[in-house]
Amino acid sequence: MQKNTKKKIAPVIITVIVVAYVAPLLGMVAYAAGLAGTQGAGAAVPFLLLYALVGGAVIVGVVYAMAQRLREIDGGEEDEASKY
Repeated sequence: MQKNTKKKIAPVIITVIVVAYVAPLLGMVAYAAGLAGTQGAGAAVPFLLLYALVGGAVIVGVVYAMAQRLREIDGGEEDEASKY
């Protein structure tokens, strides 16, 4: 086990938790948008799609932040900063 493997666990776990929380919400919103579109409640569809877009952006942002954090850990940024 490498020295920095323990530091990588937290970003991965948090990303999994956020995606596991937001993904079902997106599924429900998509399902509701489909139902609203077929039952004549067209005014709700743009709001639901906007909500789905924001939820998707949250997932993409969290995954991107995790990838960036893992690169920082691999680069040894914390080890360099601890010298000062």
